[in-house]
Amino acid sequence: MGIHRAAQHRDAAVRQAGEDAAARITAAQAERDAAIGQARDEAAGRVAAAEADRDTARADAAQAAENMQRAGQEAAAAQAAASAAREETRRVRDDAEKTLAGFRAEAAAELAAVRADLRARAERAENQADAYRAELAELRDSVSHDGADPDTPAKPPRRGSRA
Repeated sequence: MGIHRAAQHRDAAVRQAGEDAAARITAAQAERDAAIGQARDEAAGRVAAAEADRDTARADAAQAAENMQRAGQEAAAAQAAASAAREETRRVRDDAEKTLAGFRAEAAAELAAVRADLRARAERAENQADAYRAELAELRDSVSHDGADPDTPAKPPRRGSRA
């Protein structure tokens, strides 16, 4: 019976070893399943975070493209406004130059007319002065021939009307 007991003992030990092995396998499988689940959860979290980052990057890129397009439109509008302003400035300068040229021509014409008028007046005044000198000389001559005192004032003759 010793063998029989040893066989029982051995069978019990094999059974126990099988049960222990089965428990370890079950525990290992549970750990494996838990690790896989945790890894899946972490991977899913990373994927979700990466997708969120990707979506944010896409939204940012779309916003940047929109901003760039708006900036391009604003730049084009600013260039058009600057060009229009330059054209308006050129037009105003041209108008100002024409107006100044007109004023200058008008002033030159008025100056020429004033000069001509002054020359004519000076010539008339010179002629009048010559006439007065001649009249005075005649009066002096007539007074010296009449025997009157040259220092006595005589009634002056009537002068012609002034021009």
